[in-house]
Amino acid sequence: MRYLTVFCLICAFTIGAFAQITASITGRVMGNQTPLRITVILKKDGREIRRTTSQEDGYYKFERVTDGTYQIVVVSDQWEALKDGVERAVFVEGERSGVLDFSLDVIKSTAQPNPIRETVTISADSSQPLDEVSKTVNVIESQQMRDRADITLVDSLRTIPGFRVQQLGGFGRTASIKSRGLRNQDTAILIDGMRFRDAASITGDASAFLSDITLTSVSKVETLRGPGSSLYGTNAIGGTVDFQTPLPHTGWHGQVSGAVGGLGLGRFRGNVNKGTSDGKFGFNAAISRTVYAKGIDGDDDANNTNVQSRVEFGPFSKTNISARFFVSDAFIALNSSPDTLGALPPSNRTIIDAVPDVNFRFDANDPDNSQKSRFFNGQIVLTQNINSKLTFQGYYSGLMTKRTNDNNILGAGFQSASRSIFEGTIHTANGHIDWTPNGYNRFTAGYEFEQENFRNEGFTPSGNTDFFTDASQSSNTIYFQHLVRLLDGKLQFAGGLRAQFFSLNTPGFSLVNAPYTNLTLQNPPSAFTFDGSASYFFSSSGTKLRTHYGNGYRVPSLYERFGTFYSTFGRNRFVPIGAPDLAPERTSAFDAGIEQNLFENRARLSATYFYSKLNKTIGYGSLVQPDPFGRNNLDSGGGYLKTKGGLARGLEFSGDIKATSSTDIFASYTFTNSDQLVPQVRGSGILRTLGIPSNQFTLTATQRFKRFWINADFLATSDYLAPIFSNSTFNTYIYRFNGNRRMDLTAGYTFPLNRDRFNLRVFGTLENLFDYEYFENGFRTVGINGRVGVGFSF
Repeated sequence: MRYLTVFCLICAFTIGAFAQITASITGRVMGNQTPLRITVILKKDGREIRRTTSQEDGYYKFERVTDGTYQIVVVSDQWEALKDGVERAVFVEGERSGVLDFSLDVIKSTAQPNPIRETVTISADSSQPLDEVSKTVNVIESQQMRDRADITLVDSLRTIPGFRVQQLGGFGRTASIKSRGLRNQDTAILIDGMRFRDAASITGDASAFLSDITLTSVSKVETLRGPGSSLYGTNAIGGTVDFQTPLPHTGWHGQVSGAVGGLGLGRFRGNVNKGTSDGKFGFNAAISRTVYAKGIDGDDDANNTNVQSRVEFGPFSKTNISARFFVSDAFIALNSSPDTLGALPPSNRTIIDAVPDVNFRFDANDPDNSQKSRFFNGQIVLTQNINSKLTFQGYYSGLMTKRTNDNNILGAGFQSASRSIFEGTIHTANGHIDWTPNGYNRFTAGYEFEQENFRNEGFTPSGNTDFFTDASQSSNTIYFQHLVRLLDGKLQFAGGLRAQFFSLNTPGFSLVNAPYTNLTLQNPPSAFTFDGSASYFFSSSGTKLRTHYGNGYRVPSLYERFGTFYSTFGRNRFVPIGAPDLAPERTSAFDAGIEQNLFENRARLSATYFYSKLNKTIGYGSLVQPDPFGRNNLDSGGGYLKTKGGLARGLEFSGDIKATSSTDIFASYTFTNSDQLVPQVRGSGILRTLGIPSNQFTLTATQRFKRFWINADFLATSDYLAPIFSNSTFNTYIYRFNGNRRMDLTAGYTFPLNRDRFNLRVFGTLENLFDYEYFENGFRTVGINGRVGVGFSF
């Protein structure tokens, strides 16, 4: 709490010192009394400063605007009256924010529309036009998610090039993202630009809660492929995903929707937002409830409740305070893990071609195995515009996670009655300054403090083998970034540095037979990361060349440092498996690509080569005896230790085509060659990275006919290798599984009510249209399934 107190005092002194806050310009663009989603440009003295895209409801917003008179221009080739742009002036002074609405009479243009010039923040942790980004990024807009009727974040991410998205079963089951052939833990998840991860998970990443993030209130999702540790710290080795929540709009707006379908689906979602006309105050609040009463095998109950809220407050003309929270409460009935079946090869060095019910048994129903999971993520952000060139921003983020696993003696394979509780907390305080001395340079420098805690408790019916582990660590970080923009934005450079220093606290354990006796702690080595990128845009041909190189790191989780379990194999005592002296994992990565705009910018093609190397990683294996921490191979089969890492390289191709004003097509192909320097399964001799197909193809196509739309979403992968543990031989074998072939089809219609003041939207989705049988690491996936829904908005 003392760190939060210090941070709040800094914020209070900053407000008192400057007594001003950033103004904003907001408005709504309407054409023929219908909201328009078009380009909105902010100019001053005839020079373009920024541009954005109005949302589906027509609203736009420019934040952190200094005093003066500005010109707002709306432009689009889709409408005759807007081909040359419509320009109006707005004045901002002191605490007076600008509000400028457009109400236009427009008719369709015969010309083909130019694509909307998107902006992203994930590439530089600050807003950049997508055309000027020198790294590999993709954006999933809220409209795309609505067109596909996605329910969860992982649903939306599966079409991103280079992303291998897995979910072990249906809704709510364990989900993971493998970026560019790397591991689950090598992709960082952000919520509104701040890290989201579980301090209580084995590898300290977000995988434990990734399936719990439903699309309750989201404006867009931005993805960065390649190293991002110099910007976002731990886990941002192969990729970064930023889940962004929407800003409030002027006036009252909201939506209520519901859906029902196969597998016992019932889903409700509602949101409301309100903003004052002067732009000083606004809020939004949203809630969703998703239930699958049956699931894949008819007894796979899963339910999830998400609650989100955001408040924007501008007490002064140059100060903005934003507060947000995200709460999730989920329950899933778990199945037993897949098992081997039939005659097995004499050793696990032979790859087995997977055939269900012949040589492997897919996940069997386990009637008394379940997990409850909860998280709370709260953020408060202060933005202070000191002058037109200097801005201070500080934030505090608090994250609490809890998972409770209950299992009893029913179910397939070996079963034991137990309850395990995993709890984690992460507190982060950050302050940084952005300095823009001219139109060519932007500097960012900051400091961050982070404190994380992990607690694991285990309970058995007798109570004689109950145990707990309680551990914590903290870090201090300094970072710096420099963006350079030359030749009217054609030439871009970006570079960043980050240094993180760690401190371990003495862990606590159950008093009886505690592990790590006489433990002497030393702070682990520091982590130093950097990256650099460059791009050049040839305006005459519409070609952009870009390259990006950097190193990354992952902080060892507290479980990897102090993980334990209680051994009942005649010893009845704690067994340590963690290594307190583990150093951060270190990686390096490089990519180079080309982007080509064609057909008057109606098509954007991209090709990228990537190379990633895991230099020093953490694995689990046999220990050299005697071990300095008292770990014994006989008790646990080993423990956490340093390993050699691996290599991943490949190619990404994608095309984003706006064939007509009503037709959108996105396609991608990814080739990945990923290998480990030591086998992931002991004794197998197989170096190919498990769970990674060599080839992946995605296609998303949307066709609109006025108020009707239809969307097709297709994913296909080649075969891949995955491990299955045998309960009969107590060994792990490698299976080759067929790749996925999944097609989803969504269609809907929007009915205007009361001159478009209200809208009624009906839609339906067919999942796995061709009913393709597919297994993820031996777990069943959804066959052909349908759902229908209706939504009302105002």
